[in-house]
Amino acid sequence: MAPTVRDQDWSERHGDAIREAAPAVPDLTEGEKIALWQRIEASDTHRARRRTHWKAVVAGLVAVGLVGVAGAATGNVFSAHTGRGPVDAEDVELGGPGERLDPRAPDFAGVMDEMTTDIRFPSVAARDSALDWELDNATRDRSDITSLSSGALRLWTAGHALCSWSNVWAGALRTGDIATEQRAADVILGARTWPSITDTDPDMADESEFAWLPDLEQAIRTDDPAAARTALAGNQSCMPGLAPELRLGKRR
Repeated sequence: MAPTVRDQDWSERHGDAIREAAPAVPDLTEGEKIALWQRIEASDTHRARRRTHWKAVVAGLVAVGLVGVAGAATGNVFSAHTGRGPVDAEDVELGGPGERLDPRAPDFAGVMDEMTTDIRFPSVAARDSALDWELDNATRDRSDITSLSSGALRLWTAGHALCSWSNVWAGALRTGDIATEQRAADVILGARTWPSITDTDPDMADESEFAWLPDLEQAIRTDDPAAARTALAGNQSCMPGLAPELRLGKRR
């Protein structure tokens, strides 16, 4: 039976009502875009797991069916940001200062990226490797870990940056590249003023997290790569592939 004018009018009014009732979906932030694509990729059981790209760029939503996912992301239903901090001095001592982040959240990678943008690395590749390592360490087979302080995250990332700069310095020292050697040395010797370090470990002495930094500084001042390696070897700053010049961080 062919549709009548009345049927067509009802259909148009019905369509208008549906469109007017559709929820508004706000624009996504960069962190939410990353979280969105992580959830999309996680739903594809045929795709092999790939490492996170920290500077992901998403042009926009690709289908109307993604509105539900986008709504969850923009509504902050489950975010790494908890809004909670340490409850007392002992909590600061054990877990570090700053907000308690939830590494299980889908936007954790984006939050990590945003919280460490002020930490200087010698290259984008070094930064991506370091953050990728921290993401994997925080989420791989660690379902019992529900909280990670922003202070600890920033401190560890600063350690990776210093390891990376030390690798550049050692390579330049070996090849006689004076300009690069001096640039790397200046960054390392100025690191003790970085907020990512001083906010968590202002003393850098005794058994504190960055007690090794003075030894690294001395190694840089005396052009001693072996001493630099010793200073860095006693902590987890040099993750795999970050300091091959110093023979630190064996690949898994």
